[in-house]
Amino acid sequence: MIGLDAFSSRGLQKANTPAMDKMIAEGALAPYARCVLPTVSTPNWTSMLTGVDPVQHGIYDNSWERDARHWDPIRTGSEDVYPSILSWIKAQRPEARMHFFYEWSGLSRMFEMSVVDRHFRSKDGTEVFDKAVEHFFEELPEFLFLGIDETDGAGHKYGHDTQGYYDAITYYDQKIGDFIQRLEAADLLKETFIMITGDHGGINYGHGGRTLYELEIPILLYGKGVTRGKVLEEPYFIYDVAPTLAYYLGVMPPAGTIGRVMEEAFSPATGSKAYVPIPHIEPKGGFINASQVDLTLTLSNPKGSLYYTLDGTVPTERSSVYNAPIRISEDALLSVVHVVDGQASRVEVSDYRLATGNRKIAWKYYEGSFTSLPPLDKMAPLKSGNSHEISLDEITHREDQFALMFNGTLAIETEGDYVFYANSDDGSFLFINGEKLIDNDGSHGLTEVSGKIALTKGTHSIEVWYFDDFGGQDLNLSIQGPGIPKQILTHRFLK
Repeated sequence: MIGLDAFSSRGLQKANTPAMDKMIAEGALAPYARCVLPTVSTPNWTSMLTGVDPVQHGIYDNSWERDARHWDPIRTGSEDVYPSILSWIKAQRPEARMHFFYEWSGLSRMFEMSVVDRHFRSKDGTEVFDKAVEHFFEELPEFLFLGIDETDGAGHKYGHDTQGYYDAITYYDQKIGDFIQRLEAADLLKETFIMITGDHGGINYGHGGRTLYELEIPILLYGKGVTRGKVLEEPYFIYDVAPTLAYYLGVMPPAGTIGRVMEEAFSPATGSKAYVPIPHIEPKGGFINASQVDLTLTLSNPKGSLYYTLDGTVPTERSSVYNAPIRISEDALLSVVHVVDGQASRVEVSDYRLATGNRKIAWKYYEGSFTSLPPLDKMAPLKSGNSHEISLDEITHREDQFALMFNGTLAIETEGDYVFYANSDDGSFLFINGEKLIDNDGSHGLTEVSGKIALTKGTHSIEVWYFDDFGGQDLNLSIQGPGIPKQILTHRFLK
């Protein structure tokens, strides 16, 4: 079992992964499995190896400790935690050897290290991987768990849709490929079953929210008994990993396990669903402080054709074919699909807003130790300025622990009910005409909260407060109203 922290479905499809591409072609893949909420490490690693969700194992967030719980697990085993596959193996196959090699120190508090024959932890992911492989071939354990954290660190440092993040995945893809080659050389691959997955995905610089970018993870199955080249069509979840591993070891999960064996991966191939990865778009969507920009589309493993539209409509094989960078000089909603032999990937969508209007938003910037929104209206800002829209894209800020106040004027053309959306990591308030419409406060991952208000035709004041605690940072506002589908609140809605 190889786990790469923050290894998302998008990460697999956009990174250069020749080793895993070969494993997908010769094995089975659930391309869009889902983890559990919240999309942070502690509950998800636990669900991965216990086959249950947080309600059962009792671990709901990263603050959990054995002596600091929200609630007790529904059962415990040899240690005061929910029994994982480690305990299942120990109880039912006491002769089986188990190795547990990991980079993130937090993993050891969730599982029964006392039943493991060999465990090793280092802050260096390369050392963890290399030692795991070395001891595997020395001792041939029946079960090896290998957990790598550096992929998550790359997501936080560079962003989860960046080359830096993809490079981290590519690096460990090479390590996995070398491991597979050694198994083949030792004539052990035919006796080995391998699963590769992640504990959650990510968006921008963080995770912990409720977007599909954070929820969706790949589960790759390879080796003994796996149907060759099968893309799984049933829905799968992170808690299906442990029951599937147990199936191979002849071990039964305890009663109450909600995860199930991924039997579809072992049944004869049926249907014709193919693995068609999504393309990567550069530059990343959002506000672009330029009057024009060239958009480049790339594929980690080019096989088919890319089709695109710029108006948000779903592209088909009758749409424009990508063969050179796309130059845009006005706002655009780029939608791209990858088609191979008549089968299409998911549509990749990226919104671009260019600096073609006046800077209609006034902002003030603050710094401090914030875990919730402070009284910004009573604080002295460190600097101030004007921007085209209410977002972080135009404002230079430090990595963590900062806050912003935005002020502007809405220009409403049609009287009626309007819904505003504040999507932020971490907290935010939104005021219309001095009335707090949205309270999205607190230290949290990217979370969207909405509020509805009746507005007359004319102008209305809008004010937004925002703060960043640590980890990721993001802020975007959307509007929906009479004749206006939900969309980013851009300069065209401002006076």
